[in-house]
Parts: sequence; C-alpha cells; structure tokens
Amino acid sequence: MLVLTPAFLVLLYFNVKEWQQTLRPPTPGVPRLFLAFEWVPMRRLGNLMFLFASAVGIAAQNNMTMIIDRSSPLVDAFHIVELTVDDVNNALAAASVVSYYEQLASTYDATARDLLRAVGRTQRPSNVRICCYFQSWRYFHESADRVRQNFRFREPIAAAADAFIASKSSGRRNTTTRVGIHVRHSYASDAYKSGYIVAPLHYFRSAMRYFTDRYHHVEFVVCSDDVTWCRENLPAAVDATTDAEMKFSYSNSAEVDLAILARCDHVIMSVGTYSWWAAWLANGTTVYYADWPGPSTMLSSIVNKSDYFPPHWIAMR
Repeated sequence: MLVLTPAFLVLLYFNVKEWQQTLRPPTPGVPRLFLAFEWVPMRRLGNLMFLFASAVGIAAQNNMTMIIDRSSPLVDAFHIVELTVDDVNNALAAASVVSYYEQLASTYDATARDLLRAVGRTQRPSNVRICCYFQSWRYFHESADRVRQNFRFREPIAAAADAFIASKSSGRRNTTTRVGIHVRHSYASDAYKSGYIVAPLHYFRSAMRYFTDRYHHVEFVVCSDDVTWCRENLPAAVDATTDAEMKFSYSNSAEVDLAILARCDHVIMSVGTYSWWAAWLANGTTVYYADWPGPSTMLSSIVNKSDYFPPHWIAMR
C-alpha cells in the first residue's frame, strides 16, 4: 500500500512540474533585425567597400544581421559571406524600416554603436538602412577579420592578379620587397575646387625613397588611371643608385588592379577610397599623401583625418 507522506507529495509535485515544462513548446526568439546600406549605381568600388565594411561593423555592434543585394558589384568581385538576398527592399519590409544618415562622410559618428536609439526607436524594433558614405576605419575596426573574410577576391580576379605578379617577377622573391603604388592622376576639373586634389610627383619620390632606404631590393608595382604619366615620371623619381625595379599594370580592370595591389607587401597611396582599400587589404606599411584634401575646401570640412586614416599609417609630403 502506497503511503502518501508529505515528503513524497512534494517530490511528486516537482516531478510533475518538470514533466509539464518538457511538453511546452519553446518560446519563439526575438527575430534578428536586418541592416542594409543604400547604394547608388554610380558609386565606384572604393565607396561601396567602405559602405559595406561599415555596415558589417555596425551590424555586429548592434546584434543585427547585415544583408546585401545579390546585384551589388561587390558580390561579383568578392566572396561575400554576409547574407545575400534577391531584393533588399523586400527583406527590410518584413518589419518597419528606418534610415540612419551619417553626420559627415569621412568623420566617425559614435552614435552608430547604439543604432536603434540613434534613429529614435528604443521601444519598437526596426530594420535599418544606412546612408551615405561611412568612410572611417573606426566603424569596422572591431570586425576587421570579418571584413577581410568578405573581401577575398573571386577566382577569375585573383587568378588574373596572380598571373600579372608572376609574369613581372624578377625571380628574386625571397630577397624582394614588393611595394604597390596606386596613382590616381585625374579628377573632373570642378572637383579640384572642392578639395579633390591629386598627389604630386615629389610626394611619390619621397614615398619611394622611404622604402628604398629600408629594403635592399624593392620591386615597385604601379597601378594607375594614367599609366602613361607614371611611365614618364616615376622611374626618374627613383634614386638610380638603389636596387629597385618598376612594373606597370596595363589594361586590367579596377578589381584586378586592386587585387594586384593587395598582394604587395606595402602600399604607397595616392588619394581616394580605392587607394585606401588597396593599402588596407595589403596590410603592410602604408604611406599616404598628407596634404589631401585641399585646405579650406568642402572636402576638408567633412574629413577628419584621424577617423579616415588609421593611426599607424604614415603621412608624407
């Protein structure tokens, strides 16, 4: 005969409660919010890379899922590991959507770390679309490894870059330091008034001397929008007493040239976001033009150099 003692009844009660818990369906989790960036087809590669990288970093800081449209040129150029969708607008429309606009294009805005509060949605969850440039390393510094994982070149681009490097190799790779030089030599005439100036020849001379003074054999690899100017001017800028060679990339796409520069040990920048990404991807010593942007111009008013250039990069004139 079963005796229902008080101790037995207490044990039975807790066993029944545990059994009931196992029968309950799991509580649905809070859906993860999406973050996307607004891109305009006229935006070129370097601008798109900044927007994407900053979106990766901001999404990580805010526990959101970054998404990108499959039609983006970045998907064609890189092995993107973030969530790709056929239509970003449809994906975002699954919940309320709000926009977050930067304060200045090349100045870090710390409010992005608390995105929903920044857009005024502390209570109601929302998907977010960011706009417009977000050109600061500070947005994605904590997610740098993730950004590099996304910016692995697709095979045709990587193969073309490797083929160029191999064809131009001096055969002394073990004793050679390869330094990429990107030369942006042209802007629309009205852009100069806004502060979009190009780096002068004396800057490249100083930057090349920086590397020839430090390494025994330097192989300079030049990619440019004006290779003719580079061939006419850069070889004479190298001290003839140094053991240096110069190779020029012709007729390659912007993506292949970027991959070529990224395969260099170090990079000499000119100006612009394309140069910036060549240096960041190479991840060696970077020299940049200190007098960009033009002083007292529109561009200088939106660029905070400490936000735009990482602190270990070297400014030079």
